[in-house]
Amino acid sequence: MGSMNDWPSDLGHTSIASLSTAGLLTLGVDVVIEGGVDLCHALRNGVRRPVYVGDRCHIRSGTVLYSGVTLGADTQTGHHVTIREDVTVGERSVIGTGAVVEFGASVGSRVLVQTRAYVTAHVVIEDDVFLGPGVTTTNDRRMLWRRAGANSELVGPVFRHGCRVGAGAVILPGLVIGERAFVGAGAVVTRDVPPLALVVGNPARIVRILEPSEDPLLQP
Repeated sequence: MGSMNDWPSDLGHTSIASLSTAGLLTLGVDVVIEGGVDLCHALRNGVRRPVYVGDRCHIRSGTVLYSGVTLGADTQTGHHVTIREDVTVGERSVIGTGAVVEFGASVGSRVLVQTRAYVTAHVVIEDDVFLGPGVTTTNDRRMLWRRAGANSELVGPVFRHGCRVGAGAVILPGLVIGERAFVGAGAVVTRDVPPLALVVGNPARIVRILEPSEDPLLQP
C-alpha cells in the first residue's frame, strides 16, 4: 500500500468525515466547502495522499483538489477549479473560476490567479503575484507528450515576487519573470523579463524599466 500516508482509491471515501477518519483530509477552522467539490482525487496509479485545507479557506462548487494538495489559510477557489497533485498554495491566495494548476506547482501567498488561467506543472509563483484572466504558462520545450523521457524535460516558468502578468499573456518554458516586472496583456514572452521591466507585444519586448515611485502597487 506504500507509505502510511498512501491509500488506494477504492476505499470508497466519499464524505468529508470518512476522508478525515482515513487520515486523507485535514481541515482548519471555519473552512467552507460547497457542494460538488471533489476532495483528495486519486492519482493515476490509484493512490490517494492527504490533503490539507487551512483555516477559513473557501472551496467553491465544482472544484477538484487532487491528492497531496496543501492550501494555506484564507485561500479560496472560484467555481470549477482544478488543482492537481502535490500543489502547494500559500495564505490569502485566490485561484479563480475555471483556472487549472497542474501537478507540482508552488503558489505563494497573496497570489491572484484569475479566471481560466493555466498554471502548468512545476511552475514557481512567489508571493504577491498577479496572473490575469486567460494567462497561459508552458513547460515543455520539446513538446514530446508521452514519449520516453518527456517528463524529465518539463521546466515551468518562475514568477518572482510582486510581478504582474496581463490577460491572455503566454509565458514559454523555463523563463523567469523578474521581481515586480509587468507583462502586458496578450504578450508572448520568449525570454527572461528583468525586475521592474515593462514588456509588451509578440514577441514581448522591453518598453522601459519602471521606477517604484511611478506606481503605488509597486511599493513593497
